[in-house]
Amino acid sequence: MFNSWITKDVRVRVPESVKIIVRGKKHANVTAKDIILKILSLDYVRSGKALAKVIEYAGEAIEDLSVDERATMTNMAAEIGGFTGIVAPDHKAVEFLVERRGMERHQAEQMIQGLTADRDAQYAQVIELDAAEIHPMIATPGDPGNGKYVRDLNTPVPVELAYGGTCTAGKNEDMDMYARVLADAVRQGKRVADSVQFYIQFGSQETREYCLRKGYLDVFQKAGAHVIEPSCGACINAGPGVSTRPDQVVISAQNRNFPGRSGPGQMYLASPLTVAASAIAGYITEYHPSEQRELMPA
Repeated sequence: MFNSWITKDVRVRVPESVKIIVRGKKHANVTAKDIILKILSLDYVRSGKALAKVIEYAGEAIEDLSVDERATMTNMAAEIGGFTGIVAPDHKAVEFLVERRGMERHQAEQMIQGLTADRDAQYAQVIELDAAEIHPMIATPGDPGNGKYVRDLNTPVPVELAYGGTCTAGKNEDMDMYARVLADAVRQGKRVADSVQFYIQFGSQETREYCLRKGYLDVFQKAGAHVIEPSCGACINAGPGVSTRPDQVVISAQNRNFPGRSGPGQMYLASPLTVAASAIAGYITEYHPSEQRELMPA
C-alpha cells in the first residue's frame, strides 16, 4: 500500500480463467439453472480448483441462451467460488441494452466491440459438456454442489414449500417459465397441490410491470400461487418461502441452500420449470409440456 502512494500504481495479480464450453442443443425442459447445477456437481468445482478464477462460459448452448438466462450462469459463478463469471457479448446483448436499458443501438454495438477471448488465450482448465446429456437437475439439501438429475431420485420427495424468486430466478424470463408451467396446469384443470404453498417473488419493479403487461398475475392467481413484491426474500432467510421446521421440504429456484440459509428445513435447488412443476405435482418432478406428459397431483 505504501508503494502505491509513491508510485500511484496498485499491483493486482490477474486471476486465472476457466473456460466452460457447453456444446450442442439443450433439451426444451432444461434451463441455465440446470446447466449451472451440473457444473457445480463436477469434481473440478467441488474440489475447489475453480476458486478465485474467472469463469468464462461458451459454446452453442450458451450462445442460445437469452441474456436473462446467461445472467443466471454468471450470477452463480459465486457458488462455483469464482472471481466473476462472463459470457462474451453478442447481438443478444445489444438487443438487451437497447430494449431493456434504453441505450442507442450504435452505442451498444460500440460498447461490445473486442469483448471476446483472444485466440491464444490461456486457461487454467477447459471443461467441455454436451448439452444433450444434461437433464433437469436438483441440488439436494446442504450445498449447491449436491447436484443430481431429478430422474435419479429413488423415491418421490414430497414438498411443502416452493419458492421462485431472488436475483437468480426472479427475472423476466424466469417469470415466463413459472407462467408457462402454471398456464399448462390450469389448462389441464390443475392447481398448486393442496399440500404445497408456492411463492413467486419478482426480482424487480421492472419485472413486476412486465408480468402485469403479460397477464401473468392472473395466471399465477388461477393456479394458486402467491405473489410477493420485489425485495430480498427467502434467500436471506426473510419472508415467505422460508422453512420453519427441520423436517420441512422446500424446493427453491434460488442460488444456494447451505444449512440454515433459508430456515431449518431441507431445501432442494432447481430451475423455475422444475420448481413450478413440483408445486403442481406436490413432489419433486421434471416439467414436461402437457402434450408429452401430464403433471400428476400428489
